[in-house]
Amino acid sequence: MPLHVGSGCLPATITNLRINCIAQSATPPEMSLWEKIKEFFCSTHQAEALECIWTICHPSVGTTREDVVSRFEQLRMLVYAGYEESIHSGRHGESHFCILDADSQEILSVTLDDAGNYTVNCQGHNETYRFTMDIEQGEECTEHAEGASGTLQVSPLPAPAAPQTPAEYDAVWSEWKGAAPAEELRGRAATVQRICTCLNNGSRELNVGESGLTALPDCLPAHITTLVIPHNNYLTSLPTLPSGLEVLTVEDNQLTSLPPLPAGLQTLSVARNQLTSLPPLPSGLQMLSVEGNQLTSLPPLPAGLQMLLVAGNQLTSLPPLLAGLQTLSVAGNQLTSLPPLPAGLQTLSVSDNQLTSLPLLPAGLEVLTVEDNQLTSLPPLPEGLQTLSVDANPQLTRLPALPSGLQRLYARNNQLTRLPESITGLSSEAIVNLYGNPLSERTLQALRNITSAPGYSGPRIVFDMAGASAPREARALHLAAADWLVPAREGEPAPADRWHMFGQEDNAAAFSLFLDRLGETENCIKDAGFKAQISSWLVQLAEDEALRAKTFAMATEATASCQDRVTLALHQMKNVQLVHDAEKGQYDNNLAALVATGREMFRLEKLEQIAREKVRTLALVDEIEVWLAYQNKLKKSLGLTSVTAEMRFFRISGVTVSDLQAAELQVKDAEKSEFREWILQWGPLHSVLERKAPERVNALREKQISDYEETYRTLSDTELRPSGLVGNTDAERTIGARAMESAKKTFLDGLRPLVEEMLGSYLAS
Repeated sequence: MPLHVGSGCLPATITNLRINCIAQSATPPEMSLWEKIKEFFCSTHQAEALECIWTICHPSVGTTREDVVSRFEQLRMLVYAGYEESIHSGRHGESHFCILDADSQEILSVTLDDAGNYTVNCQGHNETYRFTMDIEQGEECTEHAEGASGTLQVSPLPAPAAPQTPAEYDAVWSEWKGAAPAEELRGRAATVQRICTCLNNGSRELNVGESGLTALPDCLPAHITTLVIPHNNYLTSLPTLPSGLEVLTVEDNQLTSLPPLPAGLQTLSVARNQLTSLPPLPSGLQMLSVEGNQLTSLPPLPAGLQMLLVAGNQLTSLPPLLAGLQTLSVAGNQLTSLPPLPAGLQTLSVSDNQLTSLPLLPAGLEVLTVEDNQLTSLPPLPEGLQTLSVDANPQLTRLPALPSGLQRLYARNNQLTRLPESITGLSSEAIVNLYGNPLSERTLQALRNITSAPGYSGPRIVFDMAGASAPREARALHLAAADWLVPAREGEPAPADRWHMFGQEDNAAAFSLFLDRLGETENCIKDAGFKAQISSWLVQLAEDEALRAKTFAMATEATASCQDRVTLALHQMKNVQLVHDAEKGQYDNNLAALVATGREMFRLEKLEQIAREKVRTLALVDEIEVWLAYQNKLKKSLGLTSVTAEMRFFRISGVTVSDLQAAELQVKDAEKSEFREWILQWGPLHSVLERKAPERVNALREKQISDYEETYRTLSDTELRPSGLVGNTDAERTIGARAMESAKKTFLDGLRPLVEEMLGSYLAS
């Protein structure tokens, strides 16, 4: 049976080739799935995530259980922080893997059963693949589960000149191992062991990733159909490839060229290498991923190619695109134009190029991503388009009519002043993001009227009060600070003098611009004491280099939109100051103030959660105004010392008086029931305890380390070893996280008596 090298287990081979879902449905289920979870990933990870999902839905010959685990863990690492729980391994048992949508509904699952079936359920479409035992060389295997198709023809034995017996192979590989540089001895020894196991067990897949290799042996097992060499290797070239190879994955290495490719190759993934060119491509190639290389051109493309991923290269043009292409990702190149697009194209990603226009779009296009270009207009949009992302096209002033089925529209940081009427005809499930556009007051008022009307069932529209403004240059930092600082008395140096040298620090220009924008806010205009507050704050920043560095860094995005964004940034900076003071020891002898600071942080955290929930309920929303409204209007009732008294655009926040009353009660109720547990985990409290009771805290820290080690050993012995997963990076990472969480809980349980002893009276008040 085939062996996933290094796993220690003996999984089976999938006997059918990829199922072509296109023949059964105009829209592949995995692409419909992708539209529902695309927003889980940042733009730089989307192509890699899409490729991973495509592989899950269309497993190649030689796929193993470890491959499935690895692909779901890969997706968990690619999602934004906070979305990890949408990717599950073992949700309904160790052989069940799934992805949840934003509503926690299962939209993709993979189930492996004892009968040898690999079942994919994607958006209600089921495909079952049959794992079978190894068959004799040259023999044809036609067994497949219901719903599967295709026949696997096993590759013939190599030509007589190649090694024929395990002993002959062993001699070649032993010689290669013996020639290892000192730093590769361990990696080559482990690799030879994996290759020998692969040969002896007839495994179709060979995985020699993460071994620190600079070269592979000249002769690889002739019978393998999948070769995987990802991560932590330093390969600059590959040996002659087995003639029956169907899948080649050599990502994150240092390849500068590729050998001739086998005629039957179906999948080629060589992302993130140093390739400057590609060899001729096999006629049957279906998926080509060469992202993150140094390609300046592509060879002619095979007629059967379905997925082309070439983002992050140096392409200035593309070859003719053939009719079978369904997914094209060429983001991060130097394209100024595109060739005619295939009629069957469903996904087009051309972000971060130099395009000024687009060709006619295919009628079946579902996803169009053209961020960071120089587009001045868009062509007519296909009726079936579901996602349109045109962020950061600074000369784009208008949008065409929008198809009624559009689900996601991202048009941030353009020059849109008005919107097509069709925007309000989108469904209630659609999301429109218009941040960073100078929408006219007339347009905003029309949107308010439409979205606030009874029975409105259109999309949720997110915007901000950016307005039209010319770029501003930052003044010298000491000049910006001087406008706030109290003038010096006669004979004293000017307080702003020391800010000369601060102007050389990182992000000083951003902080200077922030101070100037702060002077235009409602607080500066209406609050007589505001200038004195800022002056006092600047004095503290001048005395504390670490706090100053944190604050300057936060200023980089603080002036991106309206003055209320500046005010919210000030709140965040003052919160950092409170936490910084606590960690530095300011409250070591004033535990009441420490607890009071913790309470304020807790209240602000709860208000942010409430604001996020409110944002989800609004059809037309500026998120900044919602967050600021709760903080600003509950400043007095919740004792928020870091919050200012004024904001400009409360009227458009959508937050009502009843919302504020409910939020106040919710925060206070949560504080009564949750604050003791919350402060137990608060980092500044731990810093204070380490200074005031070092022996007790150090003892707990040491116990936490030993608890982690013991739990990890137990999980390894009881779960990994019986499953043959010792040495499997993903499996070890998973039990490591579980052991860490268990040790942390024990640490906090041990810390609780000390906290009650020192803070009990303050926590009760």
